[in-house]
Amino acid sequence: MAVASLGYVVAEARDLSAWTAFATDVLGLMVAPAPREDVLLLRLDDRPFRLWVQKGERDAFVMPGWEFASEAALDEALERLRQAGRPVDMADISLTRARAVAKLAHSSDPEGHPFELFHGRFMDYVPFASPAGVSGFITGPNGEMGLGHVVLTAPNFSATYDFYKTVLGFGDTDFGRFYLQGGGPEDAGVGFAFLHARNRRHHSIALGELPESPNGAVHIMLEAASIDDVGRAYDRAKQHGAHISATLGKHVNDKMISFYVRTPSGFDIEYGCQGMQIDPATWVPTTSMVVSDWGHVWTHHTG
Repeated sequence: MAVASLGYVVAEARDLSAWTAFATDVLGLMVAPAPREDVLLLRLDDRPFRLWVQKGERDAFVMPGWEFASEAALDEALERLRQAGRPVDMADISLTRARAVAKLAHSSDPEGHPFELFHGRFMDYVPFASPAGVSGFITGPNGEMGLGHVVLTAPNFSATYDFYKTVLGFGDTDFGRFYLQGGGPEDAGVGFAFLHARNRRHHSIALGELPESPNGAVHIMLEAASIDDVGRAYDRAKQHGAHISATLGKHVNDKMISFYVRTPSGFDIEYGCQGMQIDPATWVPTTSMVVSDWGHVWTHHTG
């Protein structure tokens, strides 16, 4: 059985106070009680957390946490991982409880990117209240659409794409070859695959035929409830002095209106709204020839 959704992401940062200010003042996320002093938990719906940021020696994206609908579905995936020759390590009870799940395992993809797999929908019934006045975030009924999506680099593209399809059960949504250097004779283009989990979100993971990212991921996406939420976050990001990686724009494949902002951990967050929803059972994959309908002017990091 396939991954149900992107349950959470884990990041690492040398300065948790910088992350706290960025998350609350720019993104409008809510700080949640953490199991340890060296962990910052952030929520955007009625799950106990969606972002886990731990203090460490580097600033980086660490891994996604993929949710399964049942223990049986999780166990089937763990067996497929073993048969595919990937490592499977069961988490101890301490970490399982800290992650607020029923059963938790660690593994990695053919590129060596770590991830966690879990089942168990734990709720603490504390209402989400944005400190920046964000009206809400789109995670679906009972959170079934998950946190959003994650984009990973995949230099060994074919093997990595095949792994996420055949071992973890993701489905094809959209393909693209994007000419990020202008499309001249020297530009071979970059292949992308956008894959959906078993929910209505257009894609929960995308793979880019790119060199390994020093920060572990290209970006993650958070979907706000309205265009006003996105516009106000864009203003807050500029007022905060955060690095804007891409200006406001609209993607062609998932119709997301968004901007990209650099996190204190070095990876980007796409902050968007109005993303397309699909029926994963009947969706016919598309191929997109351009990235955006308008906007999304990419900038260079100068900090």
